[in-house]
Amino acid sequence: MRHDGRALDQLRPFSLEPGFIGSALGSVLVATGRTRVICTASREAKPPGWLTQGGWVTAEYAMLPGAVRPRGRREPDGRAKEIQRLIGRSLRAAIDLEKLVGPQGPVALTVDCDVIEADGGTRTAAITGGMVALALAVRALQREGVLTADPVRALVAAVSVGVCPLPAADAEVPMLDLAYVEDSQAVVDCNVVMLERGGLVEIQGTGERGGFDRPTLSRMLDLAESGIASLFAGQHAALAKVAEQAGS
Repeated sequence: MRHDGRALDQLRPFSLEPGFIGSALGSVLVATGRTRVICTASREAKPPGWLTQGGWVTAEYAMLPGAVRPRGRREPDGRAKEIQRLIGRSLRAAIDLEKLVGPQGPVALTVDCDVIEADGGTRTAAITGGMVALALAVRALQREGVLTADPVRALVAAVSVGVCPLPAADAEVPMLDLAYVEDSQAVVDCNVVMLERGGLVEIQGTGERGGFDRPTLSRMLDLAESGIASLFAGQHAALAKVAEQAGS
């Protein structure tokens, strides 16, 4: 058992609260353990000037100063920029950009991911929640006639895995969904992004104290795949809840 009593292959308590920001085109509060991220999707006034074909999806990521202790800084740093590029790549993998075009032309969407409390896995939570906010925004644009086709190819979700010390067993073992106390001691740290219809979008894996072998990577990917399957179920439940509320 881990520090919080979870099994090695067990996610932290996970929830999605859609419609968290009423003024946003699409929004959700995603929580995984003590990590909480507000994700909102908004339409830009015009697409990027360099865009020549299809629509566009991008992301921004920030952490509120009080999300960590001691207080963080408001200014975006290199880490935040790297994370928001990852989120943007992940969300675009779920979208057919050629279909992100309506009668009025190309549509550009920005997904903002703002961390209000951080306890590990903020980037993976942002991807999982950002996908729900993006899907809700697409639905809204379809209702408004801005889009005539559904550009969502498949849901995308992400989770962290790693090899961490397990004091009770006096060993270092692969485990799913790392909280900060585990992530900070990880021997191997890995973030995995997957599409629901199959296929890896991105793997960010680092040996913090040297290398790691292929069997270890395979074990971590197996853990990630099982955890992400549960995240997909949560995404579907959140989207279905909104659809039911809209129909009632």
